[in-house]
Amino acid sequence: MSRFRICIVALFSSVFFCGMKSISPPCRPESYKNFSLSYISIGLGSGFGSMQPVFKVNGEKFTYTSEQTSYYKGTKLKPVKPLSMGHFRISSIDSILSLAAQIKDTLVYRTNVHIMSGGIHYITVKADGIKLVFDLHNASDPVAGKIVRILNTYIRNEKDKLWLFEWEEK
Repeated sequence: MSRFRICIVALFSSVFFCGMKSISPPCRPESYKNFSLSYISIGLGSGFGSMQPVFKVNGEKFTYTSEQTSYYKGTKLKPVKPLSMGHFRISSIDSILSLAAQIKDTLVYRTNVHIMSGGIHYITVKADGIKLVFDLHNASDPVAGKIVRILNTYIRNEKDKLWLFEWEEK
C-alpha cells in the first residue's frame, strides 16, 4: 500500500511541476521575446516642436517618455526622463497580437484632410510573422483605438494618457 501512495505522490508531483514549468518564462513563445510596439505622437500646427508622448515596448518591458518628436531648425529640447517604465504583461501582448492579426494588411493609413494642424500618430506592432503600422493623420482607427486603450492601462496620471484624434463627419 505504501508503494501505491508513493507512486500516486510521484505522479501528482510530476504532473504538478510539469504544469508549473510550462508557464515559466523560458517556455514562453519566441513571439513574446521578439514583440515590439511603439506609439509616437507628432504635433502639428501650434504643437509642432512640442514635447509629445512616446510609448515603446520591447519584449516584456515598456518605457513611456515625453519627447520632442518634431522640431524646426535650431535647438532641440532634451528628452524628459521616463515618465513610467516596467513590466509589460503577457496578456497585453496576447491582446495586441490578436488585434493585429485581424488586419490583413501591413499598413493602415488614415487621414482627415479637413484639419491642417492637430497631430500624427504612428503605432507600429512587430512580432514573429507580424508587422503592422498605423499612420494616422488627425484620424483614428478602431483597432488602433483598442491598442491605445491597452497601453493606457500602464499610465497612471489621467492627463498623460495616450490619445488618438477622434472626429466624426456630420
